[in-house]
Order: sequence, then structure tokens, then C-alpha cells
Amino acid sequence: MLAGLSAEVAFITWNMLLVACLATPRDANCSIVSGKCPNTGYLLVQLNTKARTAAAESCCTRCGGMPFCSLDSGNCYGSKRKDYYESCPVTVSCCAQCDGLPFCSPVSKHCYASKRKDYYTNCSSEVQSGPQPALPVDPEALLNSVDSWMLARMRWTPDRQQLTGLLKTYDGFDRHDAYDNALAAIYLTMRGKLREAKAILDFFIREMYVGTPQGVALETDSLPSNRSQFALLIASYGDMDTAVDVGNNAWVGIAFARYAAASGSGCYALVAHDILAAIHHGRGCDDGLGGFMQRLRGHPQNTRSTEHNIDMKSLARMLHDEALQASAESFISSMHHEYSGGERAKYLIGTDNGEPCNANRNHWPGGFITDTTFWNVLADGDVNAPNGDGPQRMAKAMGSALREVDATDVFEGQTYHGVRFTSLGSGIQWENTASAALAMAHLIRTYPQTLDADPSLRELVQQRLDEYRNSIKTMLSKYGFMYASVHEGGSDTGIGWTYFVKPHLAATAWAGMMLVHQSGSDVSVSEAGNPYAVPPQPVPYKVDALSESQHCIDIHNR
Repeated sequence: MLAGLSAEVAFITWNMLLVACLATPRDANCSIVSGKCPNTGYLLVQLNTKARTAAAESCCTRCGGMPFCSLDSGNCYGSKRKDYYESCPVTVSCCAQCDGLPFCSPVSKHCYASKRKDYYTNCSSEVQSGPQPALPVDPEALLNSVDSWMLARMRWTPDRQQLTGLLKTYDGFDRHDAYDNALAAIYLTMRGKLREAKAILDFFIREMYVGTPQGVALETDSLPSNRSQFALLIASYGDMDTAVDVGNNAWVGIAFARYAAASGSGCYALVAHDILAAIHHGRGCDDGLGGFMQRLRGHPQNTRSTEHNIDMKSLARMLHDEALQASAESFISSMHHEYSGGERAKYLIGTDNGEPCNANRNHWPGGFITDTTFWNVLADGDVNAPNGDGPQRMAKAMGSALREVDATDVFEGQTYHGVRFTSLGSGIQWENTASAALAMAHLIRTYPQTLDADPSLRELVQQRLDEYRNSIKTMLSKYGFMYASVHEGGSDTGIGWTYFVKPHLAATAWAGMMLVHQSGSDVSVSEAGNPYAVPPQPVPYKVDALSESQHCIDIHNR
């Protein structure tokens, strides 16, 4: 009787039978879905069989390709949450048209990088999993693409003699970070593009040796240059962040030192010496921990940051200041911390805020901070630990990091591997990933004995190095730059801010330096690509710098 009913009439009939069943005295076995309603009788069971098929067709037709529907409610579902849901044929798969994206909606046929809704179809079998080889692009071609991307961001005066501003940190924002631009100058110096590197440094000179600075003006009696005015730089220009950080300024000093070494300019070395002296006299600590406080302006001010002291150790080493190098190393070493019964290790974020140079070690935020380990290894920060076991301590912390902050993201059909900013965050942060790759290559080359003692650690470090480096090379080959994040919604650091899914100057500069350092496991490491290392050419000594004309400062401050 029901075989000839339309789908809509059959669905209505089905629901009438449901009402009839619910109105009939029932026992434990009564179910309109199963057809077992003894008090209703055989007729209902027969109607069930025929009406169910037509009603299911109606439900599935109205569900637009979703794989399940409920004959009780007529609602459609992406998963079979209840046993009695009817299965609907999903004849059109969006996976083939999604160019490798891992999920698609059977309703809209749109493709997605993540499973935002539980009914999305999983196309992951079509996406390559595990470590992926880099696309077949020559490393020098990748470096040339980084060069082109970076140079295109430089804004010159009409005579092309100087920059009208720093390079943007992110596309789409009027933000020009001192740290990112210092990295750009370092990378351009490594690539022999000294004119462009000098243009960035000259902008910094105009900001530091000026009568009305945006940064923090300091007493100049102790400066090697004996200039009458000097200020350390603010964090960012454009959309200004007026905090004055030790770490950012240390990176600027490193950029000046490396340029001075490459160009032989004592004047630019003198600027690096001024930066080091200004930080020492403004933020140095002479207690048992040593090191330098975090900021001259902004909050927190009196903390001592492990990351910033790693930067200072490197700058002091380049400028042959053994006392300040030892002070920073002493602090870094004091931040070593073992946990999990001694099985793992990390370097703490620093000390508490409060009174200047207070010695209270800060265990906030409780998770693993990525850069205090990888940057530490890359800068040989704890190599001179008091017990002589610095390399072993750094290697142990690196092994812990690779187990705690490793991450995988899928973006535009490609699987990427890297590190999170902290173990509390989410999503790969590419600036840290590129620097982690440098650090792992540096550990393998410089401290092989730490890996010989633990073959499983050697295997882990080599595996992660290959994965991260190949991911970076793949991203560069596809786009010519690095994103800050490719995680949906950005990469949350877990400690208060997020890195955006946008082209990123710092991440791109670090990726370029990684390629200069070592582009693959089949080529030798070149420490010329390590921004923390002593440059291949000597940095002019302070006495040499003082004997040279201060033309590079005078020309910008007439």
C-alpha cells in the first residue's frame, strides 16, 4: 500500500505511526524504530518496513548530503550518534576537489584545513602524513627568494640613499619592530647585501643619537663614543610599542657588530660598544646571579630574563668583553632546572619582578619555554657551567623541549612540523622553529659527545631537525617567505599573545639564516649562519673603533 507513496507522504505516515506507537500501552521492547511493538501488532511492523524506506529517502533528500538522519525528528547529522539513525548515501566526495586539504563539508562541499564540525568528511588519507621531503628547490634559489621578499619591503627616499622607515614586521600592520629589523640586517649582512643592511642600521643610529629620543635617554659619561646624547630603542615603530627591552637592543647591537665585522667599519662597531655599555650601566646586576634586568621602560621592568641574557652573552662575546659575557653566562646557568625526577630539564624564564636585581627564580608559567633552551644552545649560553657539564645540561634540555613543544599543523594541503612557543600554547611558531633547527644543527656539530652518550637523543634530534628544516624549505618554496603561524586562528603562545597567520619578517629572516647555517644534513654546518656566533671576520676592538672617525654617527645627527 505504501510502496507508491511520495517521499513526503511516506515521511508523514511514518511519523503518524510513531505517534500511534507512543500512544499505545508499551512494554520494554516497544520501539517504532525497530518495528517491535507487540501491543500494536503485525500491521505496524509491515507498515514500518515499507514506510521506513520511503521516509529514509525523504530525510536523506532533505539533508543535502549529510550521512545520517533521524526518522524520529527528521534532523540531519554528520555522525551516527544513535543506533537508529538512518544512513544516507553520500555520493559526492569533496576530497578530490580540495587539493589535499584534510577535511570537507558534505553539505557545502567546501574544504577546510581543520575539522571545525564533527560531520566533516576526513580526507586525511589523501594528505601525506609523517615527515615530508622538501620540494625540489635548490637552497640558493630559496635564499634568493628570501632576498627578494625582504628587499621588496624596503622603502627608500627618492634618491635611494636612506630608508624612510624600518621594514614591516607583519603584512597588514603598520608595525616595525626593532628586533625583526635587527634580524633582517643580520641576514642581509650574511648575504653580502651590506648597502641594504647599512640602511637599516642608519635608521637605528638616527633614533639613538638624537636630542629628543623616543626611547630611554641615558647618562653618556660611560659610553665609549663620549657622545653627549644617546638612547636605547623602543620595541616597535609605526604602531608603536614604547617599551625599551634589553633583548631587543642587544639584538640591534649584534646587528651592528656583525655589519662592522663584514665591512671593517670601526664606527659601526663603536655603536655596538655604546649599546653594550648603555645596557650594562642601565640594567646590569652585580650580585651572585649576575646578568641584566629586562627593561628600562615598560612592565615587568626589574625581572632578569633568561632570553635577554642569552642575547647579551652573545653581544658581549662578539665585542670581546669577557666580564659582561661571564656575568650573562652566570645568570643563564643559574636558571637551569631539572624536573620529572631528574629525567628532564629546562631553563626557567628568569627572576621575579620587584626590587632591582632580586634573586627569586620565577617558575611561571609552569610549562616549557621554547627559546630559553634552543637559543641557549645556539649561543653556547650555558657552556661554561660551574660543574663543567654545560653541554650535557643544554642537550638534556633540548631533548625535553623536543618532547614537550613539538607540533604539527596542516595549511593549504601541506603538513608542517615545528615547535610551539611554549608547551602551554598551540600551533607552530615559525620564528622559534627556524631557530630550533639552527640550534639542533649546532648541537650536533659542536657538542657531539652529548649525543654519543645517548643514541636515542641523537636519533630524536636528527629526526626533528630533518622534519623542521624540510617544513621550512617547503614553505619557502611555496610562498617565498615564512608565515608567523599557519595554525587556524594563529599560534597562541600560552603566555598572553598570539602570532598571526601572516607573512612575518622575523620568521623569514631566521629561515634564511637557517639555510646559510646548514641547508640539509648532506652539507656541512657553517657557523657564519649562526647570528649568535662570533662573526667569521673579527669585529674591530674598542680601541680600534675609538681611533676611527665617528662619521657614521655624525652624518645622521647634524
